[in-house]
Amino acid sequence: MDMATKVRILPFFRAQPRKGVIKADHVVRFDIHQRIQHILMMSSFSLLALTGLPLKFYDNAVSQWWVALWGGVESTRAIHHFFAWVMVFDCAYHLAYLGCTTIILKRPFPVEMIPSPKDFFDLLADLRYYFGLSPERAKYGRFNYREKFDYWAVFWGIFIMAGSGFILMFPVLVSKLVPGWIVPTALVAHSDEAILAVSWIVIVHLFFAHLAPNIFPFNKSIFTGRVPKQRYEHEHPLEYERMVAADRESRAKEEPNA
Repeated sequence: MDMATKVRILPFFRAQPRKGVIKADHVVRFDIHQRIQHILMMSSFSLLALTGLPLKFYDNAVSQWWVALWGGVESTRAIHHFFAWVMVFDCAYHLAYLGCTTIILKRPFPVEMIPSPKDFFDLLADLRYYFGLSPERAKYGRFNYREKFDYWAVFWGIFIMAGSGFILMFPVLVSKLVPGWIVPTALVAHSDEAILAVSWIVIVHLFFAHLAPNIFPFNKSIFTGRVPKQRYEHEHPLEYERMVAADRESRAKEEPNA
């Protein structure tokens, strides 16, 4: 990448404030790019579900009423296709963000999001706690096993949904290039994965992200980038301890120069 390109790209990805910073009453957990990516994913996923599921279950009277509200089948399908491209763009944005921040800006690779054996033991510790077999819950770092599952499930789902969706978007073209059974297989994969994804978001993600007792009724952190310090210390104690130690070390280095 030439210097001119870097000059154009770097200001865009040097978003402030940086995440992982302790302030007076909160912790900066997400930067502006992560928040934008989540908003794009949340909005595209919601609109894809609202337009896709009624088309799948079109024989249902409620689905027919809902599709008519959107302007008919063709209009609903067009909206569905538009937000499919928004989701694909969001995925590309995220990959570009990772590449630019780690390769060009030389920031540490986010290894905390990679599953590790600790996640399995954290799950066992939580199960013991929930069943009253242990007085303590697992202690998490920056991300717990549920958050990691949410993140990697998106990658898994994107490949299935985008791949099968492209086939369904251009069935005639695809059928000229591959065996005919690919199109109906893509239809089954696309619709079943959609039901699985919507079920997971509604039953699991929304509860732990917004409806859990210590968060209810709404978690603003993904929109503001900030988490109250007390809650962050409770939810991510290992990461909070690391941040406090890093803050002390930084202050100690600055004091002799003061």
